[in-house]
Amino acid sequence: MPSVLIVDDDPDQLVSLKGALRGENLEIDTATSGQETFEVLSKRIPDLVLLNLALPDEHGFDVLRSIRVEPHYDAIPVVFISATDDIDTRVKGLDLGAVEFLVKPLHPTELAARVRALVRQKLKLDQLFEEYKRLSELSLTDPLTGAYNRRALDTFLKARLAESSRHDIPVSCLMFDIDHFKNVNDSHGHDAGDRVLKEVTHLVRVLCRQEDAVIRYGGEEFLIMLLHTSREGAAIFGERLRENVESHDFRVDGGTVKITISAGISSHPEDLDAADPEQMIKRADNRLYQAKHDGRNKVVYA
Repeated sequence: MPSVLIVDDDPDQLVSLKGALRGENLEIDTATSGQETFEVLSKRIPDLVLLNLALPDEHGFDVLRSIRVEPHYDAIPVVFISATDDIDTRVKGLDLGAVEFLVKPLHPTELAARVRALVRQKLKLDQLFEEYKRLSELSLTDPLTGAYNRRALDTFLKARLAESSRHDIPVSCLMFDIDHFKNVNDSHGHDAGDRVLKEVTHLVRVLCRQEDAVIRYGGEEFLIMLLHTSREGAAIFGERLRENVESHDFRVDGGTVKITISAGISSHPEDLDAADPEQMIKRADNRLYQAKHDGRNKVVYA
């Protein structure tokens, strides 16, 4: 159910505003000061705020400024309610980010209609934003495994390396592929191969933290971005992943097969050229090639 927060220190005005919205199928919260406003916001983010301009502890303009600097609250539509009707006050309120400026006395029917319209607009924007997020995820996600795709790689890699350089944070890139994956497809079919790719992705995610990024680089090749991870930490991660894959029973054709992986790691700042995204990938790829050349089922990091 949509919710509205009414902020006013006048008890009679609170009763009047709540009465005007009775029957509108809304959850209504109230606050009588700027401080109480944020106490209520911390518990529930409303779809609309009706904010009286004159409050006992803080001017309504200051309350709106505080709302707008908080990322969690910035999208909340705020309507000023005031007995002041001069143009400068109205313009200032709208310039600060209010979506409407209503002047007392308010007709209950008009207030209810305006609230209905603004809440409908807010809910529609929320739906559009959720759809945008969903489509953005689809455009950056591999449909088979759910890992990020190559399109997302450039964004993740540049962001991780920029943060690494700016704050002196170690970051590592682990590239691996599945050894002799073609044999799985040839012997058991592509459906079996797809199941193996999904299970490998699951094994990777079990080991990853929230800040890590798993990317399907292409075919049976994957790349993992490990933030706050030095070369030593990435090597430990790589060995643990290699062991988990090697010991796992992959289900195909009603039975199981054994799979191994080979991996290469590059790290910043240990690899001096790894501050460049292309060089970081290239170095990890070269070490992956070395792992395969050395007999596969290995992790090469130096």
